[in-house]
Amino acid sequence: MGSGGDAGWDFFVSYTQADRAWAEWIAWTLEEDGYQVLVQAWDFVPGSNWVQKMQDGVRDARRTVAVLSEDYLGSVYGGAEWQAAWAQDPAGAERRLLLVRVKPCEWEGLLAAVVGIDLTGLDEAAAAGRLRSKIAAAISGRAKPETAPGFPGPGARRAVPRARFPGQMPRVWKVPARNPNFTGRGDEMAAVAAGLAADPRVTVQSVHGMGGVGKTQLAAEYAYAHAGDYDLVWWLTADEPALIADQFAALATGLGLKPDPNPDVVRLQVHEALREAGDWLLIFDNADEVDGIREWLPSGPRPAGVRGHVIITTRRGGFGSVGTVLDLDVIGTRNAITLLRTRVPDLDQQIGELIAEELECLPLALEQAAAYLDRTKLPPAEYLELLQARAAEMHAKGQARDRPDTIATLWDLSLEKITQEDPAAVQLLDICAYLAPRPVPLDLFTGRPDRLPEPLAAAAADRLAFTDTVAVIVDYSLAKRTPAGLQLHRLVQAAIRGRHTASPPLKRPGDPMPTDEPVQAAPLAVALGLLRADAPEKIVGVPQDWPRWEVLLPHVLAATSLSGQAGQDVAADTAWLLDRAAAYLQAHGRLADARPLAERALAITEAILDKDHPDVANRLTLLAGIVRDLGLSREARPLAERALAIDEAALGPDHLEVATDLNNLAAIVRDLGLSREARPLAERALAITEAALGPGHPYVAIRLTVLALIMQDLGQAGQARRWPSGRWPSPKRPWVRATPSLPSAWATWP
Repeated sequence: MGSGGDAGWDFFVSYTQADRAWAEWIAWTLEEDGYQVLVQAWDFVPGSNWVQKMQDGVRDARRTVAVLSEDYLGSVYGGAEWQAAWAQDPAGAERRLLLVRVKPCEWEGLLAAVVGIDLTGLDEAAAAGRLRSKIAAAISGRAKPETAPGFPGPGARRAVPRARFPGQMPRVWKVPARNPNFTGRGDEMAAVAAGLAADPRVTVQSVHGMGGVGKTQLAAEYAYAHAGDYDLVWWLTADEPALIADQFAALATGLGLKPDPNPDVVRLQVHEALREAGDWLLIFDNADEVDGIREWLPSGPRPAGVRGHVIITTRRGGFGSVGTVLDLDVIGTRNAITLLRTRVPDLDQQIGELIAEELECLPLALEQAAAYLDRTKLPPAEYLELLQARAAEMHAKGQARDRPDTIATLWDLSLEKITQEDPAAVQLLDICAYLAPRPVPLDLFTGRPDRLPEPLAAAAADRLAFTDTVAVIVDYSLAKRTPAGLQLHRLVQAAIRGRHTASPPLKRPGDPMPTDEPVQAAPLAVALGLLRADAPEKIVGVPQDWPRWEVLLPHVLAATSLSGQAGQDVAADTAWLLDRAAAYLQAHGRLADARPLAERALAITEAILDKDHPDVANRLTLLAGIVRDLGLSREARPLAERALAIDEAALGPDHLEVATDLNNLAAIVRDLGLSREARPLAERALAITEAALGPGHPYVAIRLTVLALIMQDLGQAGQARRWPSGRWPSPKRPWVRATPSLPSAWATWP
């Protein structure tokens, strides 16, 4: 036997981290027999030199125990350690290298000649007996009787803690069935373990997140992965605090107690028994409020070396008052595809990524999709098409394992509770459901309370009240509050919109009341109205307004994509927002994105107004400019000609809008190489502008520039009048109408 100290080790246990539990069990078993064992998990304390300790182990320990598994045989450091031990005794005369196989694997090469100790497939008693007998045989003149560590009886306190046999289930156990498709979450599992190990007293670790993010699955997987660490693991459903007493009574029975019919007494019975029951883990799943479970949480210090752990899963906030909180987010794309492939093994990578994107990597949605694909055998590409075209219906299809709800109904209970608690919060959620799944700036609401329905309008007008309203939404994990604003998950938005299909229409402020019953403004109409009121109208020449457009653009695109044919008021707001968004994209050179928006704005305006209305001309002008910038002047010409005809008929031949149309058309005709046709258009535009604004106005200079370029094309450069600054502006500068400082809409240099 070793005498202890750094130079007196009997054994050095060489292992990889994947087999740490086995290494500790082996070390503990050997030290129970009086041997001195060097093992990284216990002896490489903070401040020590890791490399030096490894060298001490392989050089100074009498024997090296290599814990064999596929992971160990593939480990660079493991290979270096057993090779060093083998080199000290290549013939095996002193039995310096002892191989202990703990998982199925085959050892080859130099190791093939070494007789090992095989513990695979044995229970704890048999494994301990074999380990002890083989070690005794390896040490000349030393034998130890085969004995297994005793299991503590109900209510009996262990004198000292013991090492647990890896994989052994606790004596008292009640946990839902393990999810065979559990995927990823390695970092989160480690965070839970670290949180629970942080305190020698009863430690509480809460897992917080939105519905469907996988809180329950994480807690269950932790229980199974760490089952060997505990003598008792017990699962309690905590969404209804009134039912916890019955579950504690069942736990009392599992502890060998006769439960008292009085809930307060049975709670005290269980808490007292847990102080004597060894290491334990309680899981309170889906807790709704801290106060609902606080009295059921065991507290106080544990006996030396005994652990008492509590995991709480919840959608709600406020659990930091009882312990640390882990905020659980969705899984990454790679793990999302892995989860889908548990049911659809041949899933194409690109299709899988698109499905994961549509479902925003929400674990419950992914499981639901995988179950539906598995049951229907629908090709994943067709499922993706249905998901994109008929999302609300597809969210109700499929059933995740052990889940009664679907994405379509997952948040119903929370929404019903919020409706009772804070109606303004529900209205805020309703509006955000029609915006992008990105942070929505909160000043969109606080800056425009007059555009909101009551009671949200009153809340938005009061900073403290609005803070409380937002807090309710965040508390129920239906949205995140970020520095950039309030952000809803795409599937939460879809679920809320789905509820509106069966709800009465909401009233917008100022609309007539059709009945005596008070109604609310339609959330989509409110969203569009807010965006129109907030988005800067002028785009070109005002770069200081671009940051606001950058923030609002995703929400404008989301809301206008959902507007459909929802009525004239909504259509008018939609057309205006599409037109301004197209102008913003044009100003930033995103012409391919701008064109379909401008085309849709034109189509909506034509549908709700007379086709010869001046607003139609405005839409035509913007679209013509975008098409021209795309290098398609031939397609742009009829658009510009139609805008000119509408404005001449509606406003008269000498109106400033007509001058704008003439100037734009002249530039397009010049692009087509028809400068002779372009010249009279440009000359007429110049004459109208000079007559209306005077010869010194900047817009006269713009007209002069176009005319000068045309004259240059015609070989009449000597007659061309130059730009006042002495240089020509770029002929590709974007154009827009809408210049508020002028009497009507104008175009800048095309």
